[in-house]
Amino acid sequence: MSIFLYIFIVIAFVISNLFQLFTTISIEAQIITATFFILLVGVPHGSLDHILIPRHSLNSKIKFYIFYLGLIVLNLLIWHYNQVLGLTIFLLISSYHFGETQLFHLNLKKRLLTHFTYLIWGSSVLFTFIFYNIAEFVDLSHVYADTQNLLTHFDLDSLVYLFYFTNGLIGVLFLSFVLFFGVKPRLVISEVFFLIVMHLSSFLFPLIICFTLFFIVLHSLPSLSNQYNHFKSTNDKFSLKKFILLMAPYSSVSVFFIVFICFCSHMNYINYSIPLISIVLISVITLPHSFIILKFNNSLTSSKSQ
Repeated sequence: MSIFLYIFIVIAFVISNLFQLFTTISIEAQIITATFFILLVGVPHGSLDHILIPRHSLNSKIKFYIFYLGLIVLNLLIWHYNQVLGLTIFLLISSYHFGETQLFHLNLKKRLLTHFTYLIWGSSVLFTFIFYNIAEFVDLSHVYADTQNLLTHFDLDSLVYLFYFTNGLIGVLFLSFVLFFGVKPRLVISEVFFLIVMHLSSFLFPLIICFTLFFIVLHSLPSLSNQYNHFKSTNDKFSLKKFILLMAPYSSVSVFFIVFICFCSHMNYINYSIPLISIVLISVITLPHSFIILKFNNSLTSSKSQ
């Protein structure tokens, strides 16, 4: 079991005691706390995309920014013309990204099976969060007209079916890894335990809390750790202070931009509610970020296998 899962369990224990102490924690308090930690940890974990993969020539750097910004613009256009398609792509990319960052260390040799497993694993986790908190999920979406309208295009019963389907399928895939693809049983058992913890946290905590805990402690922090260790391996003098300073410029700009856009939404300068504009912003960043992290993680597994 990873150190981050230990941290997750400890924090979950503390939060459960807070719920016993205060009986309930308001939605407003949950949103404010979640937003704070997402801006503090979640945003920085994608702030080094531009240097994770070395680009020594000016031409390669220009190509990177064209690719990165091009995907952002493309995603914005999709959201503008078809929000249902934009949300669907966002959920698929997020599912794949979560699965890839969690399971890339298994180093499966079958490429198609690997990508499929990443997608199913991430989908199972997302549907688990929703399944145990579906009433809260609906209530949150109904606070604003645009999010309520977006949800009407999705069948809630299908979310329940997808929960059972993806969780059952990931169990079958894990079993096949041990029986047919030579994955060590202890690795699979560790991943099964991870999913059990996800189910327990989703059952015990509200949607905002269980997702934020997962995103910060089990996704962003491990990613930051991998990035720090990567830079440290190439430069013995690389320190945590240097790492933070390296993240600071793009993190600061991103946080400022997010706050500015949300302020514009609040003042009705933008015809999107804050929840919907937040989803759009996260979506357009996730798409290029997932490509960079996929390439970065592949480089990590390649270096370990050599």
